[in-house]
Amino acid sequence: MSRSEEPAKTEQRTGGSATDLLTGVEPERTGGWRESIESFAIAFILAFVFKTFEAEAFVIPTGSMAPTLYGRHKQVDCEKCGHDYAVGASEELQDDWFQPNYRIAASFCPNCRHKNNIKDLPVFKGDRILVNKFPFEFGEPNRWDVTVFKYPEQPNINYIKRLVGLPEETIVIRQGNLYLQASDGTRQILRKDDPLKQNVLQLPVFDNDHPETELHRRGWPSRWAGVDRNLDDPRAVAGWAESAPGSGWTQSDDGRSFSLDSSNKLSWLRYRHYVPEPETWMSHEKIGSRPRPQLVTDFCGYNSYEGAHGNGLNEDCYWVGDLTLGCEITVGQVGDRGRLLLELVEGRRRFRADFDLVAGGVRVTAKIDLNRAEDEEEELGRSEDVRLGTGQHRLRFANVDDRLCLWIDDELVQLGPGSSYRHNATDFPGPGIDDLVPVGIAASGIQMAVTHLQLFRDIYYRSEHVEDPYEADPTGMNESSDEGGLIASLDDPRGWHELYSRSATEAVFRLGPDEFLMLGDNSSKSKDGRLWGNRRGAARRHAVPRSALVGKAFYIYWPHGVPFLNNGRGFPDSENSLLKQIPVFNRWFYHVKLTNEQPTLSDYPQFRVPFYPQFKRMKRIR
Repeated sequence: MSRSEEPAKTEQRTGGSATDLLTGVEPERTGGWRESIESFAIAFILAFVFKTFEAEAFVIPTGSMAPTLYGRHKQVDCEKCGHDYAVGASEELQDDWFQPNYRIAASFCPNCRHKNNIKDLPVFKGDRILVNKFPFEFGEPNRWDVTVFKYPEQPNINYIKRLVGLPEETIVIRQGNLYLQASDGTRQILRKDDPLKQNVLQLPVFDNDHPETELHRRGWPSRWAGVDRNLDDPRAVAGWAESAPGSGWTQSDDGRSFSLDSSNKLSWLRYRHYVPEPETWMSHEKIGSRPRPQLVTDFCGYNSYEGAHGNGLNEDCYWVGDLTLGCEITVGQVGDRGRLLLELVEGRRRFRADFDLVAGGVRVTAKIDLNRAEDEEEELGRSEDVRLGTGQHRLRFANVDDRLCLWIDDELVQLGPGSSYRHNATDFPGPGIDDLVPVGIAASGIQMAVTHLQLFRDIYYRSEHVEDPYEADPTGMNESSDEGGLIASLDDPRGWHELYSRSATEAVFRLGPDEFLMLGDNSSKSKDGRLWGNRRGAARRHAVPRSALVGKAFYIYWPHGVPFLNNGRGFPDSENSLLKQIPVFNRWFYHVKLTNEQPTLSDYPQFRVPFYPQFKRMKRIR
């Protein structure tokens, strides 16, 4: 298991001091204590203002904070479904930061799992970010801040992670979530404080704007389909069978949208997690037996590659129940019983956003144990201000960290405190059969269309840990001792849960005064507080002392340049480019390798021209 240690390399200092700006022509002296006091006051104010904006620039070398921050990586457009994604390339540089010992040859699309040849795609350096040092000098760090700090084992190296644990807390990682454990042993889930921060931390599971069209022609089932409840149909998934043609939802020819005519019958559209294997794409034969859907896992496209020393395709074995549905609806004629439902399933719990399209308003409900009657739902929150009129609306419904969030046209709906629910984690420990079809949309009494269907999952924190807290160079323990068995059981929720219960452990981290816990967003690839060594002999090897804090990362000011011309690859794009023949200058464009201890040019381009800025990723860091 390869881990990204994520040293944040210092690039330059920005900002200045008050004395820098106060030099120049000396004003006429008038003398007196008043002028002296005013001068000191002005100098103090200016120093304070510029200290506020003091920042330092860093380069992100590895992918432990992906997808929030990219290290060295490649951008890929999937050859089959067209999905755009980033794949990490920092592990090409195993021994040092400049000379690639490996070359990533292929990656697996997180949307359709097609194996893409990416060997000759441009490689980019990591994000360049700005870090504000001021907040930690005069205030307390906040949970969920992306933080630069001195690595406790090597204080001369800067690391960047997300701050998740505060002084004198006990943090527990269990089934992908973080919990705060009180002195009496009770636990409270740690939610992302800002729903907008939660929103940007979700990872894509499937984007229906990029379907597996080629596989569908060969008989692979669509992930979204109109369905009816039918427990007797042998082709049904969790009791949901595809609707007969002409009944309920109608799918467009390209598979990207669905429409529904007005009817008083509640018609369901559901997502089934059919995940192709890379081998499925390699065959050109008609697909024979119908595939089995699987549980949604912590698969991360950034880690899915071949050709380096840390191939990551088969590491996605942990079920993720915290999901977010995104879509765009077009509302047409509404009858006197117009109703719209959005549904998310997590284990034995079902959550719904229930829209009244006639009187207006929306309520969110929970139902525990799917075998109970329909009227046993519990209302968790509501808003009477919602009006879904005719026309287009963007909807986003999330069940993340035991909290329901709803956005309409990018505005967060205030649902009340009950939407942040609490439950005993031991009561609902694992997935059920309905987690194979975890998302649904239903409507009645309305003409409507649904497009831009997207499914996201929350970050899954793996409870990997070190058994001996004083071991100098530890070997980390996986969350489960049988990850291979979990992968083989993904189409059998009950079997997966039984195996997970026997083989998995949680991780507990206690913090002392002025100590913090830091974790990477890319949990399966991050060497963070869970897995650090302890050559220094610290009482709590996982803790970062307050004195090691450097600052808060707040802005990506230069992601990377985007090459253009030459089919978007720029120049040079191969070892035969004329740019390689220009002495000295050619070292700007090609990686250098050591041959018989002498530096020589490789055939691997490292910099391409012309390019333009990647404006869409120049943004605030949340």
